[in-house]
Amino acid sequence: MTPGQGRPFALDAGWIAALCGGVLAQLQAPALLPHGPAICLVALAIAALALARHLAGRASASGGDALSVALTWLAAFALGAGLCAMHGEAALDRRPPAVLDGTTVRLDVRVVGLSEFRQNGARFTADIERVVGASEEVSDALATRRIALDWYGGGRSLRSGEVWRLAVRLRPWSRPLNPGDPDEARRALLAGIDAQGVVLASDRPLRLGAPGGLHALRGSISDRIIEALGGERARFVAALAVGDTRGLSDDDWERLRQFGLTHLIAISGFHVGMVAGLGVVLVRLFWWWWPTLAHRMRRRPAAAAAALAVATAYAALAGFSLPTVRTVLMIAVVAFVIGRRRRSPTAQPLLLAMALLVMSDPFALLTPGFWLSCGGVAWLLWCLPGTADPWSPRTFLKAQWVATLGLLPLGAAFFLQVPLVGPLANLVAIPWISLVVVPLSLLGTLLMPLSDTLAKGAWQGGAWAMDAFWWAMGRVPEAWSSSRWLPEVSGWSLALAVLGVAIVLLPLGLRWRYVGALLVLPMLFPPLAVPPRGEFSVTAFALPRGDALLVRTTTRTVLVDAGPESMDLARRLRAAGVESIDLRIETRRNAGRFGGAASVDRAFVPRDHWRAPGTTASVRGTQRCEAGRRWTADGVVIVALSPTPPAAGAWPDEACVLRVSSASGRVAWLTSDAGRWVAHRLASPSAGAWVIGAPATLGDWRAALGASGGIATRAPGPSLDRRWPDDLHRVDREGALTWHSSASDAPARARNGPTRWWHPGSP
Repeated sequence: MTPGQGRPFALDAGWIAALCGGVLAQLQAPALLPHGPAICLVALAIAALALARHLAGRASASGGDALSVALTWLAAFALGAGLCAMHGEAALDRRPPAVLDGTTVRLDVRVVGLSEFRQNGARFTADIERVVGASEEVSDALATRRIALDWYGGGRSLRSGEVWRLAVRLRPWSRPLNPGDPDEARRALLAGIDAQGVVLASDRPLRLGAPGGLHALRGSISDRIIEALGGERARFVAALAVGDTRGLSDDDWERLRQFGLTHLIAISGFHVGMVAGLGVVLVRLFWWWWPTLAHRMRRRPAAAAAALAVATAYAALAGFSLPTVRTVLMIAVVAFVIGRRRRSPTAQPLLLAMALLVMSDPFALLTPGFWLSCGGVAWLLWCLPGTADPWSPRTFLKAQWVATLGLLPLGAAFFLQVPLVGPLANLVAIPWISLVVVPLSLLGTLLMPLSDTLAKGAWQGGAWAMDAFWWAMGRVPEAWSSSRWLPEVSGWSLALAVLGVAIVLLPLGLRWRYVGALLVLPMLFPPLAVPPRGEFSVTAFALPRGDALLVRTTTRTVLVDAGPESMDLARRLRAAGVESIDLRIETRRNAGRFGGAASVDRAFVPRDHWRAPGTTASVRGTQRCEAGRRWTADGVVIVALSPTPPAAGAWPDEACVLRVSSASGRVAWLTSDAGRWVAHRLASPSAGAWVIGAPATLGDWRAALGASGGIATRAPGPSLDRRWPDDLHRVDREGALTWHSSASDAPARARNGPTRWWHPGSP
């Protein structure tokens, strides 16, 4: 060791793994550790770490001390679990009590972040500064909280940083009910949001203060970009300059997912690192122009400090998203090491950044960004150690191969999608977007105070570059840009896939390493539970404002109704393992049953189609769902029993009623909105039959048919809710339910995800 360099320091990778393991154990638990035991656990962990360090100091330098290592890892696990429990308890304590759900309060709020404008209004996040005209208990429960608000039919004039007085009706968080459902409570936990509500436009909203602060700066930069380029051409420039992705449509995101490029559009850690490199280049130029600056400060510490300052500023413009924070922490560690003139192993910045991030925000382990960003850097450090020429094309190609393959299992688990052309698309997209579009977008932002014309010119250049790339993506044949969709990934298949990828990425001299690819197959081609031949299953999805039923036989899939347009049924079908639809049936053409048909047809292209009664054919070859229509597959028969033609299909009693029969004689009646007189007209009692339909007439159908049980496809009205029979199931309470003709009468939950401590009503 040369004088002045200090002692080398290192953080054990096993310690980081144990710390993350403790956090994950608490995140996956149904209930948090109580506050007192959590504090004791953290205190014991710190004492154990001190003891382990003492034992390690006494151990011989050559042999080490296994006891101290084991004690260190055990203490790290306990530290992670205790810290996570303390953070979780603090987050739950900030949530308003459940008794306030549904109440209306007047709030003075400051808009934070960038508001999301939709066709039906706006969604935004705000900090509560004052509760107006409420009791002391309500004020204490809501003051200083952060709240997510929906403003239906308004909110277009909202700007980041403004202060508004709004009348808000509070509402509870909902738990995921279907396969593929977003977890609203988990999203709120990650974003630091404590409550949610709806703005009541009937009570006139009042703007109290002008925009101010960092959020207002982000909003103003985004507005300037949109004004200079127009909304359509500005969407990517605004996303890469300030992290404003509001302008991207669903079709834009779908194309990005097909090519595996979503990580490049939101400001990523790679972009922050590249901008930090710009700070290093500027310092080197200044020190070259004015050599006397070296007398005041050495060039390397100055470059490290400049890199940290520039990276922090860019991360602030991005709203301090998780990948940017991870990169800033890594740069801060490197700057500290250089400033103290210490030596450090290559992986130390990553390990220290992970330790700081996990201890300060344990919930980060619930996000894809943590695992993808930290995992990508870890794979590169492991597979490309000490690369001689990091700027050579060979190194770039190898790094792309390592990152793409290494992150395949994690990306598939989080997004349930594997882009087939992702590696090839990233080979072109990474240098083009990161070295052309991003610098031009940032250059325009830096030129804003100097000249609007120069700023607009730089933004125009970035928009032209992105338009050219987007045009090229559109020329790729659809068959090449397709993706393989996966059902919800199990924990054991993900662990096997990660192990298999690690084996494949072993040193090149090991020819047998490609055998590891076999361990990835259970995740990419998971075994699906299908009914035996002659039997079927019916899954009723839990859609708040509509209905959708999935009928499965051994080899065929039938979709009965498609739910409302806003529910994205296609994503839920894919999460349930649906790859194709053989028959789509419309029982009635209203918004709650037909609204999502277009998106389902785009995603799956059904082979056959029964349209709603009384409608005309928009596609040649389709047939009406009327009495006498019949479909048979795998020994299962679906028969339409009502209405009789010519029915107009306008009234609920003219909805199409279906009977699904198995080879063993079990029957499921899918009654749609048909009423009691239709039930008595079609009554044909059969033992063991089940009724699945609208809640208003479910009891009448069960009585008329002598059915064993029933499932209501949505929530009943208030009067019926108060006298709802205990033996009739409801998807609004139990979640999506699946009834099997070959099993017992009790339906099973279609979503296997367990209840977590952040869900409402958890212990």
